[in-house]
Amino acid sequence: KRCHILSDRGEFVRNIPTGRGKFTWPDGSTYSGGIVDGVRHGFGTHTCAKTGVSYTGEWSQGKRHGEGTVYYNESKTSWYKGDWVMNNREGRGERCYVTGNTYSGEWKCNVRHGEGTMKWLKLGQQYVGNWCEGLQKREGGLQYFQNNQYHGDFLHGQRHGHGVFYYAGGAIYEGEWKNNKKHGQVYKNYFFDSNFDIFLYVCGTFSVQEFILRE
Repeated sequence: KRCHILSDRGEFVRNIPTGRGKFTWPDGSTYSGGIVDGVRHGFGTHTCAKTGVSYTGEWSQGKRHGEGTVYYNESKTSWYKGDWVMNNREGRGERCYVTGNTYSGEWKCNVRHGEGTMKWLKLGQQYVGNWCEGLQKREGGLQYFQNNQYHGDFLHGQRHGHGVFYYAGGAIYEGEWKNNKKHGQVYKNYFFDSNFDIFLYVCGTFSVQEFILRE
């Protein structure tokens, strides 16, 4: 895009802006900060007039690179603070969504990837563990459902494989899962019978969660 330099604080080398200055685009978007060879470089702030998206942090060759913070709306309820690599969220950072959900951990190519924690505010859920291309990774994650807890395998973001579910009431299920449901071999299944004030143990197999415990 064509832009106009409104500030005379910057330096020119061979008629090219270098140093610190301010760019203003015809649509009202602005950048204020470091400039090298006419592009954003160093520390600066860019604000888009149309969307209200703003970024403050480090730049390299005109792209977000290094540490920085972006606000995705004017009310600043949606944001990311952390590492960037050539305009992509990559490294470690924290993301807050408009819904109030948050993720803190590792990123790669703009998606959750590596070790991190995701909290779903309204659902009262939390996942702690590994991520792969934006989804919970298969091995050994921890997922919390209010006062319930699941520790085990995931596939495509769902409980799938071997896992243990601890219920708030004290019941425990350990066995196989498929597409978020109990399915297959049961290794341990303790549940509380309030009529007798005792814990009962069940073992065997499940077919798509035919034995239901409240989650």
